[in-house]
Amino acid sequence: MAGSFFYYVTYKYVLLKDARLGVLYYLLATLILLYTLVEIFIRKGYLEFDMKPQGTIKLTLSDEFANKTFSPDDLSYCHGNISCRHTDPWDLSWPVESRAMTITTLSKDYLQQLTTDRVTAREEYGIANKSVYYTPGAEYVVLKVDHAVVATQFTDGRGRERLAASHRRLWGVLSGAEGEVVKEFPPQSGKPDKVTLSELLSAAGVESLDEESDSINARGRSFRERGCILRVTIFYQNWFNTWFGTSDIDYSYRVRRVPYMSCSSKQVQPLTSLEEVLSRPSSQPEWRLLRKRHSVRVEFEQAGSLGMFSLSTLLLKLVSGMGLLTLTATVIDTLALYVLPDRRRYRSHVYEESPALKSTRTVIKDTKND
Repeated sequence: MAGSFFYYVTYKYVLLKDARLGVLYYLLATLILLYTLVEIFIRKGYLEFDMKPQGTIKLTLSDEFANKTFSPDDLSYCHGNISCRHTDPWDLSWPVESRAMTITTLSKDYLQQLTTDRVTAREEYGIANKSVYYTPGAEYVVLKVDHAVVATQFTDGRGRERLAASHRRLWGVLSGAEGEVVKEFPPQSGKPDKVTLSELLSAAGVESLDEESDSINARGRSFRERGCILRVTIFYQNWFNTWFGTSDIDYSYRVRRVPYMSCSSKQVQPLTSLEEVLSRPSSQPEWRLLRKRHSVRVEFEQAGSLGMFSLSTLLLKLVSGMGLLTLTATVIDTLALYVLPDRRRYRSHVYEESPALKSTRTVIKDTKND
């Protein structure tokens, strides 16, 4: 028929009066509808998420201890076999790194002198003196943390990020081992976050540096003597705390201690005078200080889940729900036509069979015979 190409073809619906099929279909359809609503409204399926935001961190040590009143005479660990020696906060952190701060708790200093072997004429350093001492009040050291975050997944037409922030305008918290809030960081324009080493240790479940270390080579010694490693994750989010849509970005410091690990490093400090430099410019210094540091290493990393409204994501959730409903109808049809005892009766109502059709040549031949 002319123009039949433009006709609309639809399906034929058959009502099967079987309560079992009806109840099963509407039960599955209701579950799919609830699942779709939960995905969209509870789990915010209308948002597109950047699960790997990028960021920068700047770490510095405060030039003052948090507790200015402590005295080495009041510290029990300063009266044993190892004494305490006051150390300037600026000298506590070594090596200097961009995303980690290593705070010395115990130092072993080896004063070494350069000597020449009479047999081999080889120069090597020998130990002239050794001293071991604690850093008094290492847990009172204050870390200053500056950080910013950007969701690189969300950009405008010019390639500029649409979702970025600095911690100085955000609300943040330090979370404890059980999820409790240890410390709050309200927005502070122009100021970094300040947190003490003891607060980080407490958030990781370590109440004191004098607790026994679980490192492999600890042999009953404490964290103060063997050191430990803390990993701090700065987690950003903007959708957890609201029922609908997004909110302002906030962040939390989540701290955990790496089990069974100690932390130590060796530092060489040449001891030279101006006269020695001028007289021996190309040779090794006669004296040097080899310092072995046992430390608490604090490593920082940034993570998060930042969301923005996305029409394509919302449509994808809706289409997925409709696809599940279609799949449900297919499952019910399969049960009715091929599984249930009355499948032959159902099939007779669903399918229509035409009479046997002859080929065109046979029809023409029969017409001529008539």
